[in-house]
Amino acid sequence: MMFFRVSLMAAAAAATVALTGCSTAPAPRQSEVPLASGFANAPQGDAGTLAQAPAGRFWQGFNDAGLDGLVQRALQANTDLRIASANLREARALSRFADAQLFPTVDLNAGAARVRAPDYQGNPQTNNAFSVGFDVRWEADLFGRLSDERRAAAADLLAGEAGLRSAQVSVAAEVARNYFELRGLQEQLRVAQQSLDTQQGALKLVSGRQEAGRGTGFDTERARALVQSTAATIPALEMALARTRYRLAVLTGQPPTALDVELSDVKPLPGLKTIALDRIGTPEDLLRRRPDVRAAEAQAAAAAARVGVARSAMFPRITLGGTIGQNASRIGDLNDGPAYAYNLGAQLVWNLLDFGRIRAQIAAADARNEAAFASYERTVLAALEETEGALVTYNRSQQQAQALFDAAVSAERAANIARERFKVGISDFLAVLDAERELLSARNQLAQSQTAAATSLVGVYKALAGGIEAEAPAPQAAAR
Repeated sequence: MMFFRVSLMAAAAAATVALTGCSTAPAPRQSEVPLASGFANAPQGDAGTLAQAPAGRFWQGFNDAGLDGLVQRALQANTDLRIASANLREARALSRFADAQLFPTVDLNAGAARVRAPDYQGNPQTNNAFSVGFDVRWEADLFGRLSDERRAAAADLLAGEAGLRSAQVSVAAEVARNYFELRGLQEQLRVAQQSLDTQQGALKLVSGRQEAGRGTGFDTERARALVQSTAATIPALEMALARTRYRLAVLTGQPPTALDVELSDVKPLPGLKTIALDRIGTPEDLLRRRPDVRAAEAQAAAAAARVGVARSAMFPRITLGGTIGQNASRIGDLNDGPAYAYNLGAQLVWNLLDFGRIRAQIAAADARNEAAFASYERTVLAALEETEGALVTYNRSQQQAQALFDAAVSAERAANIARERFKVGISDFLAVLDAERELLSARNQLAQSQTAAATSLVGVYKALAGGIEAEAPAPQAAAR
């Protein structure tokens, strides 16, 4: 009997080895989205160089210590990054679990019992029963079920790594964008306050002229209306500044008001260097480095592998195992030769009738695979759309900023001329009011366009998946 069991076990093991890895999963599919040879909105020219786009840690190129510190804090403590880091640790653990499923399970068991049962003559007897031994179980990877689970877990791990990288890129870009908006709002507030001071001076002048009989109440009220209109813009700017500070604080993992003191000092927008974006690579290059695309591709591969897991339920499953140990009625007898016992064998399980349960699971896995692939292609299209949109926004915002700068210079000259003409009595105060309104509008639009130019550059780097190098710091939660 022992020879028969060992032979059966050896035969089953040999058959298992021959069939191991025969996966029934469909091969992962590549995106079928047609790609152009280049970007339609890629800037032309070679003024300056960008040897390789995107630049690692792009925010450091603005030479702003405040921005650098905020981004570093966000990469360490942002809650979204902590969630992504925890998800990655989970994926790593599940990948190790899937790897371990390919190996046997060995359990140590020990027991003690008092048993009352009839002997062979039918007389009840009470005896002690002691046992100690090892239980061994190993499921043969028949038709690749375990291998497919392992591949799916490995793909999930790749998706988790890419997901963390994508979150880091997004958080760094979001901090930079809000920081530029903060400095832009401070500039708008400075312009409004400066304009208010000028307009209040003009109001005082007009009021004095009216009191001296050289002016009219009409001019005075028009000047007062302009002062009040400008003053009304200040609370709205202060509100926007507060909300931007709160957003930056939360992005860095702090309470909303934690950065109020640190960011209260008024500073100009970081200088934007002339950057040539004519070497940004091709759409194919972009898709290879975009972490969100890599994550979607890995998720599609995991879904394909899980189709194989579902299909494997249609085929037999073989488990090899047994028990090796000792049984005795007294603890002291456990070391005796007669106490040794073993039970080795193989078990085959094959579902013959389940009324469509397995086929329903396969159909569901197929549907999830199709959905994952469609999501992958949607991510590819979104990446291309984001990049083209970021490039066209960057190009046009630079042009707009230059035009508005020229307009602001002309408006300031016109306002100075209108004031001088009014002082010497060549023109009425209405011309001064119109010039002041034009100057305030031009300065506001210039500040907004400069902010838009800075944030558009951030958008380009985010779309190109720039800013995070391999040694980017992991969130603090990941180190615990």
